[in-house]
Amino acid sequence: MDMASVGQLFRLDGKSILVTGAGGAIGQAISVGMAASGGRIACLDVDASKAEATAAEVRKLGRESLALPLDVRDSRASEQAVEQVVSAFGSIDVLVNLAGKAVLKPATDYNESEWDHMATMYLRSTFLFCTAAGRRMLQQGSGSIINISSVASLVALGRGTSAYAAMKAGVNGLTRELALEWAAKGVRVNAIAPCQVDTPQLRAMLVDPRFDSERLMDTWLSYIPMKRLGSPQELVGPCLFLASEAASLVTGHVLVVDGGYTIH
Repeated sequence: MDMASVGQLFRLDGKSILVTGAGGAIGQAISVGMAASGGRIACLDVDASKAEATAAEVRKLGRESLALPLDVRDSRASEQAVEQVVSAFGSIDVLVNLAGKAVLKPATDYNESEWDHMATMYLRSTFLFCTAAGRRMLQQGSGSIINISSVASLVALGRGTSAYAAMKAGVNGLTRELALEWAAKGVRVNAIAPCQVDTPQLRAMLVDPRFDSERLMDTWLSYIPMKRLGSPQELVGPCLFLASEAASLVTGHVLVVDGGYTIH
C-alpha cells in the first residue's frame, strides 16, 4: 500500500455524520475536523444559534451541513434527527454522541430529579441515538458509532462526579454490548474516554465560588502525567480514526485520550 492509499484510509468523503452537542467547543472541533476530511455534517445542539454556528463553519470548507436544534433529553429527538439526516444526505454513516452538561456535587446532596437528569442526559440519550442510527446502519450494512465517554468511567475522580461517573461507565458498557450485537452486521461501536479538556464549560468551573480554582487546576494536572489539559482539537484525530476505514477492525473499544491519566 502506497502512502497516498494510507492517507485515504482516514478520509470520510461522502460520509453522512451526525454530531450531538455540536455547538460546544469539542463538538465544533469534531464537526469541522470531520468536514475537513470530506464528511457531510449534521450539527445537533439544544442551542439553535450554536448548532447553526457550527454548521456555518462546516460550510466554509465547502461541505454540506445541517443544523438540528434538538434536545437529546427529548425521547423523540433521536428519531427526528436520524430522519432529518437521512432525508438531507441520503444515509447516516457516522454518529458521534457528545451532548451533555454535568451536575457536579457530593453524592449525598443529589436529589432524585438531578440523578434522573444525569441518566437522561448521558445514558438514555446515548442509547436512543445509538439505536435510532443503528437501525439505519444495519439496513445499510455499514456504519460507525462513537460515544464520548470520560476517564471518570475508568477511575474515580471525586469532586462531585459520582453520577457523571456512573453514567459514563454505563456508556462504556452499552458501547461494548452494541459492538458485540452488531459486529457481524457491518456496524462498529466504540467510545473515547478523554481527560479534562480545556473548554469554556470547564473554565466556568474555575470561577465557580464553590471551588478553589487554583487547587482544582493543580489537582487536575497532578493526575495527568503530561501535566496539561487536553484541547478540543486533540479529540478530532481519535474521532477521525474510529469513524474511518483505518479502524475497520476496531469495535467495542474504549480509547483513552487522557495524557496518561489512567496509567497510574
